[in-house]
Amino acid sequence: MTCDLNRTDDQRQILDAATAMLAAHYPVARLREPRTDSMAALAEFGGFLLAASEEDGGAGFTLVEEALLHVRLGHHLVSPRAVAGALACRLAARQAEPALAERIAAGAAEVCPALPHGDGHLLIDAEGAALALAFEGRRLSLIELGGTAPEPVAGLGHGGIATSRLAPGRGRRIAEGDDRACLTADLLVSAQLLGIAEAARDLAVDYAQTRRQFGKPIGAFQAIKHHCANMGLQAEMLSAQLDMAAIAARDGRDDAAFQVAALRRLAPRAALFNTRTAIQVHGGIGFSAEADIHHYLKQAHVLIRLGEPAPLLDLPAALAPRTNRPRRTPCASP
Repeated sequence: MTCDLNRTDDQRQILDAATAMLAAHYPVARLREPRTDSMAALAEFGGFLLAASEEDGGAGFTLVEEALLHVRLGHHLVSPRAVAGALACRLAARQAEPALAERIAAGAAEVCPALPHGDGHLLIDAEGAALALAFEGRRLSLIELGGTAPEPVAGLGHGGIATSRLAPGRGRRIAEGDDRACLTADLLVSAQLLGIAEAARDLAVDYAQTRRQFGKPIGAFQAIKHHCANMGLQAEMLSAQLDMAAIAARDGRDDAAFQVAALRRLAPRAALFNTRTAIQVHGGIGFSAEADIHHYLKQAHVLIRLGEPAPLLDLPAALAPRTNRPRRTPCASP
C-alpha cells in the first residue's frame, strides 16, 4: 500500500478553519464552568456533512478529512455529542430519513451518545437532546427520545460530563447501523482519542518548560524528559495508524476493517497513557480543578466506552494473508 501522507491544500484549509472555529466556540477554558456544548457552531461549520456527497448537501470530502477534523475536536474536548451527531446523520440518511438527517446536520436535532445500562440506557450529555445514539457492542441504534424524562445519575465528579438514565422501554428506535457504520464509529472515536493524546502531550511539555525547581525548568530533568518522550511516541504511533486506517477505509481496501480494528485497540492505550502521564508531570496541581488536564482523562474514559472494537484476529490483514501451509516438522537430532 503506497500513499502520500502530506496534507493537501484542501486538508490544510479545512484544519485551519476548524482550528479557528473551535478556538472561538469551544475553548478548553469553557470546561471550568460545566455546561452542555451546543453543536450549532459545529453544524454551521459543516462538521456533520464533511464526508457527504455534494448531491446530498455535503462538502464532498472523505473519511480522511472527517477523521482529521475529529482529531481537532478531541484537542478541544468537544462533547461526545459531536461523534454521535456525525454517525446519527449517516444512519438517518441510509434509512431513508432525509428530513431527520437534514435536521441533525443543521444542529436542529441534537444527538447524545447512549450506553447499555441494565435494561435501559445511560445517556451522556443528554440535556436538550432529541435523539440518542446507542453504542451496544458492535451495534448502533438511533433512538428518538420524544418527551421522555431521563433520570439524572452520578457523573465523573467535579467538571465531569453529566449523565442520565433512560428507563427500559422508553424512547423509540428509528434506525439501525450496519458494519460500515460501526467501522466509521471506530475511526471517529479513535481520531478524537488521538486528539486527546496529542493535547495531553502538549500540555505536559508546556508545563515542563514553565514550572521551575532548583533554579531550572522541570523539563530539564531526565525523568520528565523521558515521560514527555514516551507521550510523543504514543501520539505518533496512534497518528500513523489513524492515517493508515482512514486511507484504507476511504479506498475500500480489503484490510480496512483490520486497520480500523487495530486503531481502535491502540487509541485507548495511547490516550490513557498520555493523560495519566501528563497529570504526573503536572504534579499536585494536575489533580486539581485549576488545571485542565483532568478533563482530558475523563473525556478519554467516556469515549473509550462508545462501542467495542471488532475481533481483530478474525479479520484479514494485508501483510499476514491466511494460507493453509503444512506444519513444519523439527529436524531429528543427530
